[in-house]
Amino acid sequence: MRALPVAFLSGAAVALVSAPLLAQQGASVTIASFKFGPENVSANAKAPITWTNKDGAPHQVVVASKNLKTAVLNKDQSGQLTIADAGTYDYICGIHPNMKGKIVVK
Repeated sequence: MRALPVAFLSGAAVALVSAPLLAQQGASVTIASFKFGPENVSANAKAPITWTNKDGAPHQVVVASKNLKTAVLNKDQSGQLTIADAGTYDYICGIHPNMKGKIVVK
């Protein structure tokens, strides 16, 4: 009989922790072969979007419409951006502008 209250408390604790984590849902993008993968990502407002460069060449993520950019990312380096306003935003690589992607902020 004691297992039930423990399981209930455990479930309640998980629910309390999970709600704030879900509210902060961000996104991860890998840069490889001169492409963003996935090209299109969604994230909640103010949640971090992380890009990790797996190419030998440096890259830089630029969201011109929000005047945001990461540092130049060398191989195996990551950079993050957050966007506070809901909407759809195009981004490019500041070094290789033919590399393009899209962020949907909820």
